[in-house]
Amino acid sequence: MKIQTRPLKKGFTLAEVLVTIAIIAIMAAVLLPALNNQLSKGDTSRTSSDLTNIQSGIQAFVSDMRRYPATTTQLINPLPTGASSTDISLVAYSASDSAAWKGPYMSRDVLSNTGGRAAIATSFGTVTQSSTKFLSVNLSPVTQTQYENLEFALDEGTTSTTSTTLGQIRYSSSNKVLTFLAMPIQ
Repeated sequence: MKIQTRPLKKGFTLAEVLVTIAIIAIMAAVLLPALNNQLSKGDTSRTSSDLTNIQSGIQAFVSDMRRYPATTTQLINPLPTGASSTDISLVAYSASDSAAWKGPYMSRDVLSNTGGRAAIATSFGTVTQSSTKFLSVNLSPVTQTQYENLEFALDEGTTSTTSTTLGQIRYSSSNKVLTFLAMPIQ
């Protein structure tokens, strides 16, 4: 007596495929928000690092030159002489100023790709806060969430609404510009 065997079928059943797809969908739903959060933290870290690198570059420039730079270019490239290159007070650099330049004071990479798709302005500005004048750096466009993350990273949570002291950054929600107070001008 011969026992008849069924031929083996290759492949997966519909139920097996659906269970696999459901498991993958659940894993994606759990992991994507965490991944998004980590990417946002990376942007915040990069931006705060870039701003502190600019601050260090400004401090080194001031130490060598005894003047405040007007642009980020002055921190990267040797100073040309004449009226085409001025400090923050609009005073032209002389040949002796150009000779005192010992830069570059920061890397070009700091300006090339800031986290969160915000751009650092190439010209510095001044801001007066409580009768102290500061050399400032603008960053735009910055969302409210990016500002809050940067404020926490740079100022350790000292926003004007939650603290009696103001930190190094200011935010204008109307034009989405973050202003970083790099150093006091004396």
